[in-house]
This record gives sequence, C-alpha cells and structure tokens, in this order.
Amino acid sequence: MSAGIASRETLMEALAPLQSELQKRKDDIRVKEGEFDQLRAEFERRLRERGEALLRNIDARNPLIKDAENLMREIQDKFEEWERQTQRRAEGARFREGFNDSMLVFVFGKVKSGKSSLGNYVAWGRVEPTEAQKRASKIQPTYFTAAQTDVVGGDAEKEAEKKQAFRVGATEATSSIQGFRVPGLTWVDSPGLHSVNRKNGDLAKSYVDHADLIVYAMSSQAPGRASDMQELEILLSGRKKVMVLLTGSDATEEDEDENGELVAAIVMKPAADRKRQIEHVSAELSKLGRQGDILAEVLPISARYADAHPTAQGLAESGLARFCEAMQSICAGEGVRLKLDTPMNNLRASIDKTADDVEAIRDFSRKLMDGMRAQDLKLQQELGRLGFEGQNRMRKLVRAQFEGAARGDQEAALRQAIQELALEMSGEAFEAIGEMQKKSLAAAFDGSRLARLPEYREISEDREYSVIKSGNKKKTGFWGALAGGALGFVLGGPGGAALGASLGGGVGGAAGDSAQEERRKHSVVVGDNLHERQRMAMAEYADGFPELLKEHVNRLYAQIREANQKYISGLDEDVSGLKAKLAALTKVTP
Repeated sequence: MSAGIASRETLMEALAPLQSELQKRKDDIRVKEGEFDQLRAEFERRLRERGEALLRNIDARNPLIKDAENLMREIQDKFEEWERQTQRRAEGARFREGFNDSMLVFVFGKVKSGKSSLGNYVAWGRVEPTEAQKRASKIQPTYFTAAQTDVVGGDAEKEAEKKQAFRVGATEATSSIQGFRVPGLTWVDSPGLHSVNRKNGDLAKSYVDHADLIVYAMSSQAPGRASDMQELEILLSGRKKVMVLLTGSDATEEDEDENGELVAAIVMKPAADRKRQIEHVSAELSKLGRQGDILAEVLPISARYADAHPTAQGLAESGLARFCEAMQSICAGEGVRLKLDTPMNNLRASIDKTADDVEAIRDFSRKLMDGMRAQDLKLQQELGRLGFEGQNRMRKLVRAQFEGAARGDQEAALRQAIQELALEMSGEAFEAIGEMQKKSLAAAFDGSRLARLPEYREISEDREYSVIKSGNKKKTGFWGALAGGALGFVLGGPGGAALGASLGGGVGGAAGDSAQEERRKHSVVVGDNLHERQRMAMAEYADGFPELLKEHVNRLYAQIREANQKYISGLDEDVSGLKAKLAALTKVTP
C-alpha cells in the first residue's frame, strides 16, 4: 500500500500522539456544571413556591384554575426534563471518565446503515475479521459495553467484548452501547435509529451527547431522506461536530472467475451516481445551517469493497482512504480542541435548551395573564348589571320604609337592607366568573361611606291669637241707675224716678272700667322632614348602591387579582434573571 495514501494503519499512527496530548490537557468543567445545576435548582424552588401560593389564591371553581394548573403542569414537565438532563450528564461524565485520553467517536445512523461493518473495518481492517486476522493485527483493540437493551434479536450480553468484533448483518445487529479503544481513539457503535424496538433508538440518543465527533452513517440506497435530515438537525443544534458518510456505495455484479464460473463481484457504484448523491445530500445539509460543524465533505464509502480489494487502489476506490485522511486531519488539527470543547458544548447546549424552556414557561404564563384580564373585564361588566338591579331594589325598599315604617326607624332598617343586598350581589358577581372565595365573601360590607340620615323632626310655626278681657262699667251703671231712680221717685214721683235712673246710670257707668282685647302666641305643628329623609335615603342607599357594590367587590377581588399579578410578575423576573445568569455562564470558558 502506497505510503502517500491514508489508511487504517496511518490513522492509528496519527492517533497515538493524541493520547499523550489529551492526558496533559484533560478538560474539567465540573465547577461550571455545578453552577448551572444550582441556578436551575434555585429557579425550580422559587417557581414551586410561587405556584403553591398562586393555587391557594384561586378557588377550584374559578375558570382561571384551568390556566393556572396547565401552567403548573408545563413547569413541572420542564423540571422533570431538566432532572433527566442532569442525570444524563452525570451518566455521561461517568461514561467519559475512562476515555478522557482519547477522541470519542460515536457512530450514529439508522438500522442497517453499515455502522457495525465500518467499526469492524476501523478496528481490524476487515468487515468480518477471522480469529487469525485478529491475532495478526499489530494494534489490538480493547472492547467494552456501556449499556444494553433487552430487545429480542439484539446482540448478546457483552457480545462484542467476547467476540472482539461487532455483529454484522442481523436485522437488529446492535442493541447496546459498545465499542473499542485503541491509543488516542474510542470508537462507539450504537443501536440503530428508528429501530423496530424503540428502546434501541432511545439508548443511542442517550449517549450521543458525549461524543467528541459523530460519524453519521447514511445508507446510499436512499441518502438524504427527511428522517435522516431531522436527526442531523438535532445533532447539529446540540453543537456536535459531524462527518457524513454514504455507506454501502457499492453494488454486486456477476463475473466469471479464472475457471469460467459465475461469481458475485463487488464493485463501487458509478462515479456519476456517487457524485449526484454527494450533491443532493450536501444541498440538504446546507439547509440545516451550522456548516462549520459538518467536518470534511460528504464521503461515499464501502467497507465491503475495501475488504474485498485490500490494495492501495482498492482502498482509494472504496472511499475509506479519504475517510482515514479526514480523520487523521481532524486528529492532528482539531482533535484536542474537539475533546476539550465537547463537555462545554454539551453544557452550552443544555443552557440554550434551558433558556428556551424558561421562555416557553413565560409565554405560557401570559395565557394565564390574558385569562385574568378577561375575567376582570367580565367581573366589571357583571357589576354594572348588578349595580343597576340593586339600585332599583333599594329604591323600592326606601319607598316602602318611608311609607309604612314608624317615624325615625328607617335608617337602621335601610343599613341592614343595603348590607344584605351588597353581600348577596357580591356573591352573584363572583359566581358570574366562577369565583367562590368564601373568606372574601365573608368580609363585612363597609358602610362607612353611607351618610347618616337627619334625625326625624316635626316642623312647627308660631301663630298669634286674641284674648278679650271684660271690665266693670256695666255693673256700676246698673247700680247707679237703681239708686238714681229711687231718689228721683222720692223727690219727683214717677217722672223723677225715670230721670233719676238715667242720671244715676250715667254716673255709675262713668265711675266703672271698660272691657280690653289681649294678643298672645303659640307653636303649631304644620308637617315633618320625612320627605327630606327619603330624598337623602334615595341618594345614598339607592342611587349610590352601584358604586358601593363595585367598591366592595373590587376590594375583595383585589386580593385575588394582586396575588395573580404578583405571581406573573415574579415569574417574569425569575425567568429574566435566570436567562441573564445562563448567558453569563456560557461566555466563560473553563
């Protein structure tokens, strides 16, 4: 094999110095990961406390409870996801612990995409190495198994370790996280994505974050499929470095051997076909962005062809020479940086995901705020209707009180009536929005704004009247006339008697007093102030009822409204604070 052509052997030689370099510069970001976990834990604690306070302030029959509970579930789902992320990072740290002195290459792809065949070729230079070929190899890989599913048809427990090779050709060839180590390189073969056994695909995804480099194996039978692009988009969004291989870029043709017998011959697909596939897949990759994270060009390869043609020319035609060259270039140039960047990139990806999660929480909380505003508006509209109804009812009560009640007793009765009506209608107002806050409804109606009615009083007027006081003039005239008449009779007979009586009466009347008229005053009740009291009662108790009801209900509802607003504003502050701290954390390179 020409020295100028990269091969598995030259790749192994390039990996050896990488091991010693990585031993000198092991990356440890545990401090940053600890800070990150602490930030999230504190955020979780605060949101749990806020959520508990919110639910205490929203009654179970309030329509808002649905939005609040949905928000709590959304938050809880995020917290559980964060816990799973933390556990995966802990598992990843343990997984990586033994591989810190080598570049961790993770082979990813769908079922039957040629991952195991490629792994065997890198390990031994053969797709299905024999025991003799293994013993002849100068570099002896060390195999390991990290995890395994229990699916039917998968590889046996520690099968790769026991056989010192990956199983090739079975429908579910790989059902474990298994791999091998050589100096400077850890190669991990994963279960296939979109496996008929979901556990296999889930297991593969749980370990891929820990890779320094991902080799994505894409079958050349149908390259660039939407499902492959979706997986690659996820990998690239996680800040992973990816090399894309079009595996199985070969075909089988019939040929004659030296004896004229028909035999199957493995040939590479036509160059034109491979070129079209490269262009198609490259175009699809360009749509994903992050071109800087796609290492080397899209490479069509065939491990089977290289295995059948173990020459320099065969290796070059198989595409594996170019693959080994690209790997050597990465190891010589970016290898150390990739190794050092991987844990921090994983942390940054977790931070970015967390930032997106908390922003989603904030968006969801806005739905609760919108519901609160709608409920508040509905309450105010209901208060308008109830205020008008209460006003009319109080007017009837006022009229009834002033028409039939004893004088002066109306105020106590009206105060009792308006309190009962206000409590009744405040209950109706809350029921209209589904709110039955018993403590709030039990609050006494505050009637301090009601003016007191004037005391009942009668209205009277002072009136004059005349009193005639009688004199003694008639009495003295009578006696004078009698005396004069007697004297005149003695002197002059009957004529003298008449003249004497006349003169005696005049003298007697002159001697007596005349009668007198006297003017006096006294108060007369002409009405009362019932009309004024009724007018004031109408103004205070009836016409003022709508405003009094609104003040009473809003004072009670303010407790609920303020608690909700406090939750929303507090959550918003917590989200902004966490995002700012996360952003600062990503800027620090350990």
